[in-house]
Amino acid sequence: MTDFPTPHTVKQQLQACRSKEETFKALVTLSKALPRLSGEEKTEDNKIKGCESAVWLIIEEDTGRRYFRADSDAKLMRGVLVAVISLVTGKTQQAIQETDLKAELAELNISSYLTSSRSNGVLAILQALQA
Repeated sequence: MTDFPTPHTVKQQLQACRSKEETFKALVTLSKALPRLSGEEKTEDNKIKGCESAVWLIIEEDTGRRYFRADSDAKLMRGVLVAVISLVTGKTQQAIQETDLKAELAELNISSYLTSSRSNGVLAILQALQA
């Protein structure tokens, strides 16, 4: 994940958007930074329940730090996943749990894309990341 965008880069890209269309394009562009999961990795165990789109999340730990791989069948959700994962990847579980992910996401200018059902999915993703 060497080319994975930093939280600062993600925030800059999304906060620079002045319209819903620009935000959509930025999220689609961000989605390209998320490596696809293999078919074997898209299991029910890795699937996030409660998402409108199919979303899979794999949590890996290395020397006490957590790293995340994820995928979705929707480009928009893949972009949201990049934004969320950029906030937590490489941190310890405690640091992730201490991060107010909802507040961090609120600063990213993507709330107009989070319909009530999609918001429930994003909340399920945040809970999985902090578990």
